[in-house]
This record gives sequence, structure tokens and C-alpha cells, in this order.
Amino acid sequence: METPTTRMTSEDRYTRLLAGLEGRLSSHVYATWFAPMSCLSDEDAGIVIGVQDSFALNWVNDHYRDILDELWKSVGSGGLELRIAPTKKVVAEADQPTSKPAVEAAPIVHEGNAATRDRLNSKYWFSSFVVGTSNQLAFSAARSVGEGSKLSFSPLVLVGKSGLGKTHLLHAIAHELLERTEGKRPLSVVLKTSEEFITDVVKGIRQQRMDEVRRAYRHADVLLIDDIQLISDKRACQEEFFHTFNVLYDAKKKIVVTSDRPPHEIPELEDRIRTRFAWGLIAELKSPDLETRLAILRTKAKAEGVLLSEEVASLLAQKIKTNVRELEGALVRLYATSSLTGRAMSMELAREVLALADRDRPLTVDEIVETVSAHFKVEVSDLLGEQRKKSIALPRQISMYLCRKHTKSSYPDIGRAHGGKHHTTAMNAEEQISRRLDDPEIRQHVEEIQRLLDVE
Repeated sequence: METPTTRMTSEDRYTRLLAGLEGRLSSHVYATWFAPMSCLSDEDAGIVIGVQDSFALNWVNDHYRDILDELWKSVGSGGLELRIAPTKKVVAEADQPTSKPAVEAAPIVHEGNAATRDRLNSKYWFSSFVVGTSNQLAFSAARSVGEGSKLSFSPLVLVGKSGLGKTHLLHAIAHELLERTEGKRPLSVVLKTSEEFITDVVKGIRQQRMDEVRRAYRHADVLLIDDIQLISDKRACQEEFFHTFNVLYDAKKKIVVTSDRPPHEIPELEDRIRTRFAWGLIAELKSPDLETRLAILRTKAKAEGVLLSEEVASLLAQKIKTNVRELEGALVRLYATSSLTGRAMSMELAREVLALADRDRPLTVDEIVETVSAHFKVEVSDLLGEQRKKSIALPRQISMYLCRKHTKSSYPDIGRAHGGKHHTTAMNAEEQISRRLDDPEIRQHVEEIQRLLDVE
């Protein structure tokens, strides 16, 4: 029997309950669902614990109620009841003004597979993806997710520059999953761009409807998000993604994201998110080799009903090396020019179209980095890394100098593109090379690289 000096208060029991939960659950489960809890009230019949909202209430009751009840008894509940309630309460209908009928708010997130189907690109299937050595791993990993293979990785991070097929694979996964589960127990497949995720979170916060946003994302069987790097400078979105990731990962659901760079190179991305991406597979899509570029052109020409000679295909494939989207765009421009002018799709016309495209297309930071890398015979990864030895530092400075001279990129953009360097590093590089252009060796390097880039 408890004496007045040893009798536990409800607050004591609550503190012991939290300690027990922290010892029983993984750190991220505890941090997501239980660390934010609070003791709302101490009643004669028991205590009321507050969770964030109705979504959290349902999730805790569905997944952790047994553990809660077990621990509540073990801390000496004394027959007191443990109740859970949301801290954000919905205003009762009786409290609403009666002068105007209630208008149901439009949903923030359009849920369901019908919404996912509506936004899928009808051309982005696994069967239309051209596989080569540059993308074999990414393709195989994505297909294993689409096929529901037990060997599929989660999270799967598809990494590559713009135009190399990341979005194609993301849509192909959704197509495959929805087709395979047709007529069976439907999987909830959520496909979003990062911009859409950010918009959903911002609306949810402003309208105090985050429980709706969380339900839409955290009830997914498969979550697919394109361009995840775009959330890196938005703390609230990183926070929401972190907890959503934990919920889905713990429930053994599938998570696939794309990024234009590896997680460790994304500026301002929180370490806890980087770490979680490393739990799965990071698969890179690289620029296609010549054989793959030729295969891409043949596939595109066949799909569009275009008669393309091997000679012209070879010219296009040799001229355009970095980007699948640009390669396909060149074929479309060539076909359009041929159709509108009545000229044959000859080598002469192909050269004219390519020359015009070269004049109109602005130089990119990536092209400069790759050209500098090839000129100095150093790896791009070394150029973007942290090495300070002269054989790497000089090419890096020249690369930054040329990026500033020949693109509209800001110092922060140039620094980020060179492995996440600070903007002052880019400023110093431009200043150093400008000052050293009187050095014949430095000038020769700069002029040769500019010649390769076809700029002055």
C-alpha cells in the first residue's frame, strides 16, 4: 500500500511511461510519435495524454496502443485509466455559426490512385526506357520496385543530371505498380514533385490542416518524389519529410526519390535525412555512351514514325553527348525542319540544325566542368571534391572562372555546382585566374578550354 510520502503522482507515472517507451522503441519512432506528447490533464480516474493531432491519435492507437497499455500497467497505474487525445481539436458543429451553411474546404492533397494515374506521362514505361551501361543499375533497381520484388531497395535514390531519365523511371515505377495491382488489393501509390510536396506542406501549415497532409503521404504504400534536393533550404518541409520517411520506413513501405546530385552534395540537407537515404541504394544515371545514344535515337525515331538513316543518327549521337532530352530534342527539330521545308533528313540538314542549336543554346556550368575535367585529365569527382593539391586546385579555379565569365550563374550557384563550395571560394577563384592571365601557361589553358567550348 502506498504511503503519502511514496505515493506516485500521475506526472510521475507519465514520466516513467515515457522512459519505458524510449527504451522499447527505436529512436526515430520515439522522436516522431512520443517525444512531442504532453500530459494534458490529471483526473481522478486517470490521466489524459496529448498527441499532435487526430492523425497522430489514430496512428498511435492503431500501432502502439498495446505497448502503451502494457507499460502503463508496469509503471504502477493503480487502476487509473490512460486516455489519449489530440491537442489540436476540431471545432464542434454546435459552435459553428448557423447563419450560413458550412462549406467543405477543398482538399489540400488529392489522394488516391486515380489522382496518380492522371498525372503519369503515358510514354514513361520501363519498356520505352533505353538501357545502357550508364543507367543499368538505376533501371534494374527501379524495375525491382515496380515489380514488387522482395529484393527491391527502400529507400531508392536515383541520382543524375537533368535529362538523363530519372523522371522517366519514377513514372515507370508507378505505371508498373498500378498495372500489376489492377483487380487486386490496390496499393496506394503517391507520386509528387518536390514543388508539390512543398506546396502541400505550406498550405497545411497555413490552413492548420497538417493532419490531412500527413494522412495523404503517410498512408502510402509507395511514395515517389521527384527532385528531392529542392526541399533542402526549407526547414519545415525537411522536418515533415523526415517524419514521413520514418513512418513509411518503419511500416516497410517503399520510398523512391530522385535528385540531381548525391545526398552528401546537397547543400543544407539535414544530416539525419542524408543518413536515412544511405540506408537504401543510391543509383546513378550517367551521361549515355555512344552506343546508348544511338539506341535512344533509333527508339525515338521508331516511336514517332520517323525514317532516320544510320549516317544521320551517328552524327547526332556524336555531337550531343550529355543529355538524353537534348538528344531527343535534336531529332524532333530535325524532323520538324524537314517536314516544314520539304527537305530530306540529310547530313547537310542535320548539320544546319545542329549548328543553329549550338548558337542558340546557352553554355551550362556542367558543360564547363566536364570540359575542364577532360582538358586537365582529372576526374570530375576530384574537381568537385576537397583536394587542395595544385593538380586539382588550378583546374577547379579555372572552371569557376569560366563559369562566372560564360554563364549567368551567381557565385553561390557556382560554389554549389563545384561540390558545395562557399560562394567566397568562387569569388577568390575568379580573382586569382583574372590576375594570372598574364602567365602564358594559365592563358593557354583558358584559351584552349574556351576553344573546346566554342566561346571566346
